Amino acid sequence: MLIPEPIEAALNFPWHVTKGIAHLSLWPVRAIMHTPDMPITPKPKDGESVYDIAEPMLDIASIIYYYTELRSETKNRLMKYAEKFNLSTKQIDDIRNAIVFTETSLEALKQVDQADASSSNILADYQVSLNQLEDIKNRFNLTSGDIEVFATYFNILKEPKSAVSIKSDLLLYNDFISLAFRKSFGGSDWNVDNIVDMVNRDPKMYIKEIDDDFVDKSFAKFINGLDSELVYAIFVSPENKRVTVAFRGSVNANDWIANTHNLGVMTDFKLPGYTSEEAELRDSRNSYGRVHEGFYNYLFGKTAKGANGSYKSKSEEIMGLLVDLFDKECKGYSLFVTGHSLGGSMSTMFAARAATFGQFGKVTNVSFASPYCGDQGFRDHFYELEQKNLIRHIRFSNEEDVVPLIPFVAPNGLAPVEMYKHTGMNIRMYNASQLLFPKCRLFYPKMGSLSNEVRNAILNNVPMGLSVGVISKHLCPEYCSRLESSSEELKKISVEGLYEDADITGFSTDVVVKK
Repeated sequence: MLIPEPIEAALNFPWHVTKGIAHLSLWPVRAIMHTPDMPITPKPKDGESVYDIAEPMLDIASIIYYYTELRSETKNRLMKYAEKFNLSTKQIDDIRNAIVFTETSLEALKQVDQADASSSNILADYQVSLNQLEDIKNRFNLTSGDIEVFATYFNILKEPKSAVSIKSDLLLYNDFISLAFRKSFGGSDWNVDNIVDMVNRDPKMYIKEIDDDFVDKSFAKFINGLDSELVYAIFVSPENKRVTVAFRGSVNANDWIANTHNLGVMTDFKLPGYTSEEAELRDSRNSYGRVHEGFYNYLFGKTAKGANGSYKSKSEEIMGLLVDLFDKECKGYSLFVTGHSLGGSMSTMFAARAATFGQFGKVTNVSFASPYCGDQGFRDHFYELEQKNLIRHIRFSNEEDVVPLIPFVAPNGLAPVEMYKHTGMNIRMYNASQLLFPKCRLFYPKMGSLSNEVRNAILNNVPMGLSVGVISKHLCPEYCSRLESSSEELKKISVEGLYEDADITGFSTDVVVKK
């Protein structure tokens, strides 16, 4: 339950003042260590500031929650409606195919010139489609109204899907989503505003692929056992020549079980992910540090049997789609990866996977509210990729959002515990009402700098992240609010400018790292 904002602010006020005074008292130390709140970089070119990159990524990371919930509820309604007629999955597919054939034939007929010699063939196809649809109605005892209901559900679930169509779906079928979910994930207006922003930036933007096949229970069924799998979507922006892989964050108990699985126990970060039993038996893969076992299995482990009979991991499924996409319709595009919460951790591990073998040039990872996912070995691998200009990672976190501060240690049997380490440029954003604090501050695990490590540990830990109303500070609406509040500062810096500053990173990006 979210605490009313005035009450939350009043309860947090003493703690905020205490932290603000501590922040001011550390100013001489920061000055000696040359660690300003935000560095000065060369002026970014249009569209290349940290803010310009972060804003569309946060919109995508936010909308995937709401849109996949709409799809989940639509699937539930579709199955319930089909049960009225005792329809099997195969029969539902027959209805879908007949409706799609009729719609595509009608669209072709609208486009054809009556003088065109092929018009008679197109008209004949349309007549055949109508006959097939009539046969379907008779076979399953359906009315024209029933066909319209099925057509509505199929159109919501259609892929690929333009951002314009998603906007229309959210406006028309918002009531499909439970009130509890709407309130918990920003509300209807806020989510519609996000998709409107996406459409305004690029009217031709579309979702090429969305995988939510195994999410068959909704928010109302909060605890549903371990029967759901990772959810992702691939967005394409022709205007920006950008392909974005977005991972959905935690919605239900399944995802949170993955978040805390085995209390943060680590496993080797072996690449590539699971492809087949034969490959597993050979297992000649390299390991690139260690990562959270639950997160690794979620993305890189064996999956439930897909429609094509494959158990291939989600990571390798996505890689196959991306290779095909970049070879064909998206030549010359840039690859971005994003996600919020659990999706943020997934995005970071997948970005490392996509960058490790250099298949896509530079990969840009923009994560929000991400918990820890790897150890020092994983961070070292990130350093190597960053120096080779194969990856860039901007990691946004909110002050007093505790999720990015856990799990900080992993049990390791009788051996010493393993420590988790974050990667990338961390933009930490503060509540505008907090006294004596900046709007935002930069942290980076500067390579080889013990003093920097100590500073980051002091200012980024669980006690410092605690507050009244901690849940609200983790949600996307608060991240959007703080991003806007920090926009003036973030528009002055660029991602490349940050990485080119050796005073921040501790290394030069023109270094060639030997294997």
